Amino acid sequence: MSIFVGNGFHLVIKEQGNSFLVHTIAVMQKVDDTCPVKEIPVGDYFLHILVTDQHGEEASMVCNWDQELLQNLLENFEAAKEAGHSHITMLKNPVTDGQNNWMLVWGSREEQQEAMQMAYVS
Repeated sequence: MSIFVGNGFHLVIKEQGNSFLVHTIAVMQKVDDTCPVKEIPVGDYFLHILVTDQHGEEASMVCNWDQELLQNLLENFEAAKEAGHSHITMLKNPVTDGQNNWMLVWGSREEQQEAMQMAYVS
């Protein structure tokens, strides 16, 4: 996962008007009940993400391990790199109300706006 946190490529997470630049993604295993992620059973994996917000403050995020998310990140990374872009933005899907329904967009601002418009249509 270090592919998203260096070599000139970035992952940005946008949520509720905030932007977070990801600088570390770690896949971790819950080994006992002291883990703050209560929804995850002992023995399962989760993502621990360290970010910096738009004000330079650091934060830590945890989310459930999702093979589909990781696969989508890798596929979009490859497509964005091939198209000459240097970041992927991850944001809640505005079409659905699902807590875990995220979109990945990349490209220029114009291309991202076009992708957002397409999401509203589809």
